[in-house]
Amino acid sequence: MARTSDFANNDPFTGLQLLSDEAYVSLGSMEAVEWSAPEKKATPWRDFVPGFLLAAILAGAAVLINPLMPASIPVGASVLALVGAILIRNALPFPVATFVPGCRWIVSKVIPIAIVALGAGLNLAILATDGLRFLGYIVAAVALSTGLALLLGRWIGVRHITALLIGAGTGICGSSAILAVAPVVDAEEDDILLSVGAINLVGLIAMFVCIGLGAWFPIPAIDFGILTGSTIHAVPTVAAAAFDHSPEAGQTATLVKLGRVAMLVPFVLVVSAVWRRRHQEKTGASAKPTAKGMMKFVPWFVWGFTATALVGTLGLIPDLVFSDSPLPLSEATLSGASLLAKAGKLMLTLAMAAIGLQVGLKSMLRTGARAVLLSVVVWLIVTGFVGVMLKFS
Repeated sequence: MARTSDFANNDPFTGLQLLSDEAYVSLGSMEAVEWSAPEKKATPWRDFVPGFLLAAILAGAAVLINPLMPASIPVGASVLALVGAILIRNALPFPVATFVPGCRWIVSKVIPIAIVALGAGLNLAILATDGLRFLGYIVAAVALSTGLALLLGRWIGVRHITALLIGAGTGICGSSAILAVAPVVDAEEDDILLSVGAINLVGLIAMFVCIGLGAWFPIPAIDFGILTGSTIHAVPTVAAAAFDHSPEAGQTATLVKLGRVAMLVPFVLVVSAVWRRRHQEKTGASAKPTAKGMMKFVPWFVWGFTATALVGTLGLIPDLVFSDSPLPLSEATLSGASLLAKAGKLMLTLAMAAIGLQVGLKSMLRTGARAVLLSVVVWLIVTGFVGVMLKFS
């Protein structure tokens, strides 16, 4: 088995020490759970400025360039921002330490607000007709990812615990699920570093593959939302890929993905119960979690998105009415829900630029080949299964 020293100890998306107290509290800021710097060494606000400004410039450039892109390159502003930021981060001499604080702040603070704002564009009436269908795909994705990872991991030669973490990261929510499950099963450093590295690398690939599928095949918006929401690993990459297709796909995908995030609580409780039963002689790290204690693992933006969608569905988001306005408006009334959703997309573009500036490809590519292979195979099978079910359902 590869040793810890062979791998980077930081999450390539955030720079956080994966095994630090801050990382466990954040559950991986790739999922945009709030992260706070250690109190004993607070970061001065001026240290955030370089990263924030660079991410804002890249996001603004992506928004301006996007309408000029040819139809043969079907990518939205958020994906353009991500790709441009990754290229700058990895192709040019880049002073990482200068820009990481601001980028990390954007990822941890802006993404949750963006997700909540995006909820304004969703009509929850869709749950009346497709709610059970969404739930079926969510449960299938979680169960299939975990089962396949454990089964194929043995065949590929990946440690049992590493395989379990890869299954959790694929089925639920990337780094967040891995960091939540790891203490329950007494995971070692190598298990965590291998699984996080593999999941982050394959998660990026999954986003681009799904964008290509949406461009090359005539997939209905809701079906594309289900496909991306149930197979891509992290919330921001799900939203970026699905909103590239259409607003309806983006809203559906975000709803399905947040349903997967909410599955983290029952998943960890089940894994804990099974693990404790099979390893009763072990004590210490595998403390028994409770449902109440596990609720803190579900990020607040899951509830915020739901609340905003509910308020929007009920028509309670006020519109902006302009009477006798000197502005050259074509309409006297602007939809408040539409403005919130558009603001959410702009914030998502900013966040994707910040994420891209933190992606160290060299670090990610040092991840163990077997862990990456397992992650790729599991994702391909799950995506194929979901695609076939959508085709014939």
